[in-house]
Amino acid sequence: MKTISIDSTFIPELNYKLMVGREKELDLLRESVIVNQDRIVAISGNNATGKTSLCRVFLNKHKELFNDQVEIIYVYPYHEELPEIRKEIKLVVLEDMSFDNALEIVPKIETYLKSYPQKQFILIGAFTDLLERFNPSVHIHLGALPSSESYQLLLNVLENKLPEKELLKITRLANGQPYILKLIAQYLNENKYDFKEIVKLINENFRYHGILHTTGGILQETSREFQHLKSDIRVVNESILKKIKSSPTDIYNLNPRQFEEMVAELMINRGYEVDLTKVTRDGGKDLIVANHTDLGNFIYYVECKRYAPNNPIGVNLVRELAGTIYADRVTAGIMITSSYFSPDAIQFSENFRHQISLVDFIKLKEWIKNYG
Repeated sequence: MKTISIDSTFIPELNYKLMVGREKELDLLRESVIVNQDRIVAISGNNATGKTSLCRVFLNKHKELFNDQVEIIYVYPYHEELPEIRKEIKLVVLEDMSFDNALEIVPKIETYLKSYPQKQFILIGAFTDLLERFNPSVHIHLGALPSSESYQLLLNVLENKLPEKELLKITRLANGQPYILKLIAQYLNENKYDFKEIVKLINENFRYHGILHTTGGILQETSREFQHLKSDIRVVNESILKKIKSSPTDIYNLNPRQFEEMVAELMINRGYEVDLTKVTRDGGKDLIVANHTDLGNFIYYVECKRYAPNNPIGVNLVRELAGTIYADRVTAGIMITSSYFSPDAIQFSENFRHQISLVDFIKLKEWIKNYG
């Protein structure tokens, strides 16, 4: 379990500039943690909305109050024991509560919180429903920045001026994601890319196309090693699917990544082109699926949730998928789970019946039955 104590170099100056549009959230954190001394505070939000930056800027801004009395604990990987909190620590930040199977450690975290009734906690993760299980006194949810504040953020962090037309275009394409705006500014400041190259990168959604070699380099898709590895992965996935076909409940023995790979194989079997995205723990699409027909090219985002059979998918996850497909202007989104969907999730999806499809365990079993 990785722990970090706050110090004077905890957060770079650039991140203060990234807090454009987050002033209210910073004030709310100060009032809750410092003034009201609330014991549990939650910060949630989609990938790249600045959850961690918000917390760390807050801590560094008030470091004279916290001194060496803050500890940050990265919850991932979930199977490790949570560390003992030292007596002198007053505030504990539980980071990285965003991976799909975080629900499995809810009882462990609940016990952990109860074990330290005199400590304050800040919980950070992508899933609103998950954090609500711990009954926070205050729950701050970060959305995308409005266009005006995204524009101002770019002005704050760019060292070299760009024409207003180019700034506005980058602002629109970044969809209000502070992390993406920061990354763009860094690339431009370091002269790694020019404006046209930046626009191309954004339009490609920073997609992951490589597999790491044991030496640390990226295997090229045209290389012999890549093709052999890709072939081996297909063989493994086919083997898993044949086993699950005869015993569908074996799905629950898969880890989240294996579940994603299994779904990718099912989609390929159904005639789609599939891009399995990089492993993340902060939400986002798991598969990018393409379907090319005489009517045109269609792109779908697929999210895979390997949940226990008694753990339903809530409306917030479906709502976030709807927001993502709208922001990225893809054709539609599909959410696939080994569990089932809550009634409010199903009701919400009815508002987007042509943009969102929900695949529960019953429908997934039909896909597996027809595999091969």
